Amino acid sequence: MIGWTIEALMASTVLMLVVLALRRPVAARFGAHAAYMLWLLPALRMVLPRLPEMPEPARVVPIHLDVARLIAAGSGVPANPAPVTVAPSIDWLPIVLAFWLAGALGYLGWHWIRHLHFMRTALAHGESSGRRDGINICRSAAVAGPLATGMFHRHILLPPDFDRRYNDAEQQLALAHEMAHHRRGDLIANNAALVTLALHWFNPVAHIAYRAFRADQELACDATVLQRAPSARSDYGRALIKSARAGLPAVACALGPAAQLKRRIEMIARATDNRSWRLFGSGLAIAVIGIGLGLTASGSIAAPSRVAPAPVKTLLLTTSAAPLRPVAVVIPTSYQRPSTSGNQDRWRDMPAPEAAPLPPEAATPPAPPVALQAPQPPMPPMPPATSWRLSAKEARQIREAGMQAGEAARRATAHIVDAAAITREAMAQTRMELARECTHARPAPMHESDQEAIARLSAGCVDYAAINREVQDALREAADAIRDTEDLSDEARMRAIEEIDRARAETARRLTR
Repeated sequence: MIGWTIEALMASTVLMLVVLALRRPVAARFGAHAAYMLWLLPALRMVLPRLPEMPEPARVVPIHLDVARLIAAGSGVPANPAPVTVAPSIDWLPIVLAFWLAGALGYLGWHWIRHLHFMRTALAHGESSGRRDGINICRSAAVAGPLATGMFHRHILLPPDFDRRYNDAEQQLALAHEMAHHRRGDLIANNAALVTLALHWFNPVAHIAYRAFRADQELACDATVLQRAPSARSDYGRALIKSARAGLPAVACALGPAAQLKRRIEMIARATDNRSWRLFGSGLAIAVIGIGLGLTASGSIAAPSRVAPAPVKTLLLTTSAAPLRPVAVVIPTSYQRPSTSGNQDRWRDMPAPEAAPLPPEAATPPAPPVALQAPQPPMPPMPPATSWRLSAKEARQIREAGMQAGEAARRATAHIVDAAAITREAMAQTRMELARECTHARPAPMHESDQEAIARLSAGCVDYAAINREVQDALREAADAIRDTEDLSDEARMRAIEEIDRARAETARRLTR
């Protein structure tokens, strides 16, 4: 279980990096829905069970019998091996696992407590405005823009000045956007993403991927609304600008998060309704998901399992290396026993029982019969041998067998993934992406580590002046596009430009105060 968890965390991190690299090209070529589907890849990898493995055939190596113990057992004298002293050691794996689980539960609990507090406050200061398709619509002073929330008790929260701030077309589009979030199951996806992020609470790549996932989710919802109302792009863009806000709960879906406003307006401006390309993009996303899961699944060819097989039987050894050479255990040719004749103890050599050679030799012809002798008196029990000596040849054979076993263990563990190297590469990639996007962060000190750089760049990414400039540029481009459009009448063109100018002034006032 622990090995599967570590593999799942590492593989899902790699797949997050893959999706971060593919999401923008896929969205530009095949639409926002295909890019949003790619996020199923790391999420499904987190719950993918281990694939069944075909067991390798066991190979039997020669059985090693301790002849000394057999002789001692046959003579009735117990063998007393020397006690083995094992140095105590600390098993760090359960400690690290407990720390990881505590962090995941704490992170998830903190976000859920915030969400429950937000919902309690919003509903306490709200007033119900009816229901639509089983969804409760409520006006609340706790929100500054339209917002969808709730998996089981579904709500759409609207600001108190919703009727004054938005015209009729913008109101319909805002409600359609939040209804689409509920119909598409985006609230369920947000809760699943939050659980995945909690399991990766220590991983900066997962936090970047979560923000990108939420951005792609809003773009896919925009595309869903515009597919049903393709001629309402101007009204929809104005509704987004009027709803721009920051600081949303982790699992809620708002109409206009300020972080991705410029990109959403650009996607609205160049969105096309090409059904063939959208279907092809969805099929391509499904193919990428299947290939990614197959290449990173536990137990597959690309990620072989490193979990120990079933316990090996006592006298049957299985190994992936070459079989060990048989080692013959040689019994000394003679042993000492005491003699009872005389006043003093005298020792004499007695022939020892012959050991069966390995491998067995061919049978020899029977010896000729010998004359019977008088019976001898019974001999006393034989004391245990004080020591067993191995010849130089036997010691060399045992040493070579140990070297072969060590080489087999080295080959068996050569494919283990270097977790430290993967972590260093992920941290370096995250630092490069943040340094490329957060150009307004404070300068880096000397000898700054990747972790310190990520913290510095993340702290400097919230720049409201930059957001204001991006919004102003997007609105200016939208006004230029409206001036160049020939499908509008002069009166409609002037009215749209005046509306954009008012939105520019309002946005500048809200972001610079």
